[in-house]
Amino acid sequence: MAGNNEDYLRRLKQDGRDDLLEQIEAGELSIYAAALIMGYRKRRTAPSRADQITYHWTRASSAEKKLFLKRNFQSVAPMVQKIIAEHREKQAKKPAE
Repeated sequence: MAGNNEDYLRRLKQDGRDDLLEQIEAGELSIYAAALIMGYRKRRTAPSRADQITYHWTRASSAEKKLFLKRNFQSVAPMVQKIIAEHREKQAKKPAE
């Protein structure tokens, strides 16, 4: 459960973590860091570049996708050709049904 700083401070007091509260008060520890220590929050992991590209690609308009492909054609085309070749090779190895 994510919360705000007031929630985290309240929970630290409820849980009797005076040691962490003192460190926060002294400026030695952030409220966020204390929340991580206590498990009130989880550290966010950065999405991979592939995840970021997918996120933005799925939200892009057709015109934006077309512009991206035009601007990046020289690097995109060989990769697409390689993927197609791998797919065809994989299909050729499958037994006939």
